[in-house]
Amino acid sequence: MTPEVRQKLIDRVQMNPYVKHLQITFTKVEDGVVEARMPLFDEQRQYSGVIHGGVLAALADTIAGFATYTVTPPEKDVLTAELKTSFLRATWGKELIAKGYVIKPGRNVHFSECEIYCDDKLVCKASGTFSVVHKQI
Repeated sequence: MTPEVRQKLIDRVQMNPYVKHLQITFTKVEDGVVEARMPLFDEQRQYSGVIHGGVLAALADTIAGFATYTVTPPEKDVLTAELKTSFLRATWGKELIAKGYVIKPGRNVHFSECEIYCDDKLVCKASGTFSVVHKQI
């Protein structure tokens, strides 16, 4: 991936209002691999004080999906067709580290995974199926 293509991908994802809302910062973007950080806030905690599973699922979907963009032709888009999220332990910290990677790229479907860490502990693992489609915009 050229530096120009890499920057276009980052710019496109960072322009997304939901990514901005989550305050995701990308630390690594390569072919088939994406890593990012996301701060945690009290508003993301559920009734017992742990981070809500929906927050972890949203981050996993974003990072696994972005990993698929890195191996998708520029004239195409990807949409999440399926996301399986396994919550491995309660999340209490201040920041999440997410690592997404493409397991199997394809012409019409990609399969990617994401691991999410908090305080150096694996708290969530997700796998997703992403449909490769024509750009809508």
